[in-house]
Amino acid sequence: MAMVQNSETIINIEQPVCSVCIANFNGLDTIQDCINSVLEQKCSLSIEIIIHDDASTDNSVYFIKQHFPQVILIESKNNVGFCISNNRMADIAKGKYILLLNNDATLLPNALNILYEYAENQTKAGILGLPQYDMQTEKLIDIGSYLD
Repeated sequence: MAMVQNSETIINIEQPVCSVCIANFNGLDTIQDCINSVLEQKCSLSIEIIIHDDASTDNSVYFIKQHFPQVILIESKNNVGFCISNNRMADIAKGKYILLLNNDATLLPNALNILYEYAENQTKAGILGLPQYDMQTEKLIDIGSYLD
């Protein structure tokens, strides 16, 4: 079983509970914070991290390969856009749940645990959106959503 443990989060490529899918385009300045926020989750969920690089020209791919070898990296030769990037990641995701993130998003330390507990208590399938907070002010921007 391919597993790597970082802090409390277990990276499990074979049987993840959650596939965290990050769409990246020229995110060299933000991708490290995004990935670290996933790796530093305070939970014991097994996860996989998948990144779709959308033909970046800023050395994002090289940086990800050098610093985050545990990440599954899809390198697109052409810029295909956000929707196709997400679809490509979802196609290979092995998790029971999929979390789609932008490369400039960072998770609060307990985000995956809260999302998992909420999702497990739902009686019908749906799409959940996380609440969003301003990083500087910590003010709530969006309360999140549930779509059936």
